[in-house]
Amino acid sequence: MQQYEIVKIVAQSGGGVAVITVVDLHGSAPRHLGAKMAVLGEGQAIGTVGGGAVESRAVETARACIEHRRSGGVLVEMTGAQALGAEPICGGTVDLAIEYVADPSLYVAATERLERGERVVLVSENAQDRGGGGGNARNAGGSGPSVSGGPPLQPPRGCLAVLDSRGKLASGASVDFDGAAVSAVLASGVPETSARDGLFYEPVEPPERLLILGGGHVGLALARFALELGFRVCVGDSRPEFADPGRFPAGVETRCGNFADIVKEYPFGASTYAVVVSPNHASDLESVRAILGREYRYAGFIGSRRKTRMIMDQVLSEGFDPAKVEALRAPIGADIGAETPEEIAVSILAEIVAVRRNSPAAAVMDAQRARRRA
Repeated sequence: MQQYEIVKIVAQSGGGVAVITVVDLHGSAPRHLGAKMAVLGEGQAIGTVGGGAVESRAVETARACIEHRRSGGVLVEMTGAQALGAEPICGGTVDLAIEYVADPSLYVAATERLERGERVVLVSENAQDRGGGGGNARNAGGSGPSVSGGPPLQPPRGCLAVLDSRGKLASGASVDFDGAAVSAVLASGVPETSARDGLFYEPVEPPERLLILGGGHVGLALARFALELGFRVCVGDSRPEFADPGRFPAGVETRCGNFADIVKEYPFGASTYAVVVSPNHASDLESVRAILGREYRYAGFIGSRRKTRMIMDQVLSEGFDPAKVEALRAPIGADIGAETPEEIAVSILAEIVAVRRNSPAAAVMDAQRARRRA
């Protein structure tokens, strides 16, 4: 489940829920910085921050936060004796902020922008040192813990503001935000805690869309698997039988028509992924031309080395931006020796996930592709 889905669930909750966010990591941990889950008023947990000991403690603390109507946090240490126990635990420390949301208006404002295809940055007071450790709940309810015998710490206030894709205030408190931190998270897509103000700046991407141009065997396998990865999937094809909704799982949108028209009418943006697996060279070229004129996060096409070079040389000769052409993922997918449609789909989605997560593996795949093109 992606971050925007949790944001949307909270926006629709009416309040009285808790949001759990991974705000700091040390060592090995099961989820990435910014991973989220929600605990509803009736105790139902949605999403995951890693499962096992991490999640059970987080959910228990979140339920206490809801009961006491206050925010808090939990620090889970997965080292030492715990790492040697029977549970399969990664070695490291996970810091989880737990926000009690009484009024979801900021989440409503964020959801409205996300649904329009805009990125947002959530700014939260949830990354302060709250004391505790070893899996102890911190500021979960009651008076909260004290540090070194001092008075109880005040619970963090959770989400303070929503910033738009330019880093400008869209909703919430107007404070002196750390502009450098905002610029950094918008550029990297990775949350961070500001050393200047101690606030947690968390970029949230709009719903990730995957446009598959070609509804054949590979397109069908891609659509099936991509749904499980949380993408909003659309399959387009010029052949009615391969754009038949009955061919695909529920939840997959289909469009039938000229490939260039499908691309023109599709809502491309910074969270759009496009894969060309069309039936022939001509439709591949038509699709690539159309895609190069749009904004996207990821785009590539399937084909042999010879076909790849032919298409890329053609669009270069037509005046398309050379940097954008060379950045196309073609031949598409991780080089894992895939042969069947399902294996090819896995290789493509492995590369897409690497791009989605800003993984160093994406650069390795690009280097391997450059050698395959040569």
